Amino acid sequence: MEYRGAGQAAGRVEHLAAGPHYFSLIDGVRGLAAFAVLLFHYVHFFMAGPTHAQLRGAVWLFPGSDWLWPIYIHGQLAVQVFWLISGFVFAQVYCGSSATSRSFAINRFARLYPLHLLTLLVVAGLQAVMLLRFGYTAFYGHYDLWNFVKQLFLASDWLHGNGSYSFNGPIWSVSVEVVVYVLFWLSRGAIVRFGLPLVAALVLGSYFADRQWEDITRVFDCGFYFFIGCGLNLVQRGRWGRGALLALPVLLFAAAGIWGAAIHDDWSRRFLMIPGLFGALFLLLALAEPHAPRALRRICEWLGENTYGLYLWHVPIQLVLLLILLPATNPAQIAQHGWFLALFLGLAVIAARASYVWFERPARDFLRHRLHSRLGRLKGSDNAP
Repeated sequence: MEYRGAGQAAGRVEHLAAGPHYFSLIDGVRGLAAFAVLLFHYVHFFMAGPTHAQLRGAVWLFPGSDWLWPIYIHGQLAVQVFWLISGFVFAQVYCGSSATSRSFAINRFARLYPLHLLTLLVVAGLQAVMLLRFGYTAFYGHYDLWNFVKQLFLASDWLHGNGSYSFNGPIWSVSVEVVVYVLFWLSRGAIVRFGLPLVAALVLGSYFADRQWEDITRVFDCGFYFFIGCGLNLVQRGRWGRGALLALPVLLFAAAGIWGAAIHDDWSRRFLMIPGLFGALFLLLALAEPHAPRALRRICEWLGENTYGLYLWHVPIQLVLLLILLPATNPAQIAQHGWFLALFLGLAVIAARASYVWFERPARDFLRHRLHSRLGRLKGSDNAP
């Protein structure tokens, strides 16, 4: 099976650094997209054997498949939505800001690495139990020291195409996004200076590089969406983002998205439908942000806070459930019931929220304070976000 994870988009640290321009509604879309990834990965309960092969036609056995089938089948496209949001938010926060390179690196490390390391160790332990009890690892292979070391450095998928996932699989999209962060940071000054023409060149360059080397790396796939997100932010901040003028870019993006949905093949879904429909949506949500009810904004913020935990805890939860069910119960049979889907989603939400409140946020704040303070003593203070 082609295992697709969920890339970690910009965290709330970056959103808050944007001050009054924090887009809570877009953050809410990020949270909803995470649930799409969970539904897409529900198939793991139907591929619990040593071959990692899913049952033929298994999706039609999933709870609510009559109306959830588009997400069960195409939920991996939520990854591209995350990358779009990352580009949008990073352009908002860092284009034109006084943040230094070390400030940027510290913030990214503090946001991404603690939960990645924790869930990597948890998955490694759970897969070891699977291997000892049943003689195989669940969902995918590549359970070895070399892949573990690459995972430690968030380098697991820099030079991998599709299908070579290991340990906590969803981290693959974070791995490639880290490389794009570097590309963004190196081009940030030029983006501020040259604006949309340069962003368009970066988008086109990423597209053609991805078509050429997609079997080797997904970095350029990520870059395509990330820099579209940057462009959307520049549109929203510029003259085209004001009043009636916004209608033109919204209509252009929406038309491209509808056209891609109508063609309905893999290329059109990836390169027209997702950037088109969600690009138009993000422009409209940015416009609606000041007028959204406070309760809705808080719900969306809450969803955004839990997104990274949903990414990285749902596979460990699936492993725990498999270890409980096997060998007495066939997971593919019990997973056909709606209550089991609700249990899986509920456990993921609980784990994600507990993780954010008691681990992610404290670890992030501790590392940011400690690293900024230590480097500040050596090189001077830095108050950038």
